[in-house]
Amino acid sequence: MPAACPRRPFYQKRPRPGSFPSWSRGGETSGADATAEPAVIGVDVGGTKIAAARVIGPEARALTQHPTDLTGPSALLDGLEAAVREVIESSGAPDAVGVGVPSQVDFASGTVVSSVNIPLEGVALAHDLGERLGVQVFVDNDANCAALTEASSVEGDPAQHLVMLTLGTGVGGGVVIRGQTFRGATGLGAELGHVTLNADGPECPGACPGRGCVEAYCSGTALERDATAVARERPESRLGQVAADHDGRVRGRDVVAAAQEGDEDAVALMNTLGRWLGVAIASFQNVFEPEHVVIGGGLSSAADLFLPAAEEEAASRALPALAERMQISVARAGAEAGVIGAGLLAAQELALSGDTSDPRLRQEVR
Repeated sequence: MPAACPRRPFYQKRPRPGSFPSWSRGGETSGADATAEPAVIGVDVGGTKIAAARVIGPEARALTQHPTDLTGPSALLDGLEAAVREVIESSGAPDAVGVGVPSQVDFASGTVVSSVNIPLEGVALAHDLGERLGVQVFVDNDANCAALTEASSVEGDPAQHLVMLTLGTGVGGGVVIRGQTFRGATGLGAELGHVTLNADGPECPGACPGRGCVEAYCSGTALERDATAVARERPESRLGQVAADHDGRVRGRDVVAAAQEGDEDAVALMNTLGRWLGVAIASFQNVFEPEHVVIGGGLSSAADLFLPAAEEEAASRALPALAERMQISVARAGAEAGVIGAGLLAAQELALSGDTSDPRLRQEVR
């Protein structure tokens, strides 16, 4: 029999301003605001797998993975519950569970508002999963969770101001302000991938109705679109040969491989992606003035092919005083960023829901 969870409220609390839980790197609490370490489980829901783990500070322990059942909401909830209970069996009952999903989330209620890749749209996930487990559940966008992880992973003290962009099939974004995730009025904000760079640009390949957004220029889907166009125009080129071998399509990894071998067309495509990314970063630097801009997602493994162009473009476009302090880096946490961030979310929200004299927890974020 799986270990039983203590019965606790399973509703989603409205977010309050605050800072990171005061774990040391080893997972112990420290300092004037040290309290009993919260027991939290983080869950990262992806299109192919669900990962869950006991999260202690910046570490994921008792990690388990289950395939994502996309046949419907109930089946997906079954998989989520099974993953959490497997972690409970090996590490004990949690005080709270954090869940990151590749979807728009009304954070105050824990309801998934829009979900393209997994069947959770309209599901009151915090309530429904919490009711199954008998424990409080917090739900957020997965990029927000990854941003929390990266903010806690920088050298020295956790970053209080950070912007994260995840470049994959689409472009996700997370913003940390004064140690707290910025979500907007209802939790649907900070969709950085859908900020417009060019009003007359290509249509967004994702869920946004606009044109010329960051996702339309800096995603893996955009890279494939542009590479396939080059292949059609120049069938004798290397990309043209790749397309001929793959039913007319050039995949993102094909472009990366060609660029790594010095193919001029592929190198130019990666540089173009980098330049548009730099335009976006400069805008976010001007608006948020983050200490760090972090690039994650699947494309970040090829950052050496586009990040120099992004840095040059961003430096030329950001306000001079802000450009001088701009730090752009590749995500450090790797594949476990989502799980760890979901656990950090749960720990942070637990801390914010209790009484505390820490003045950092009274800062206002609007």
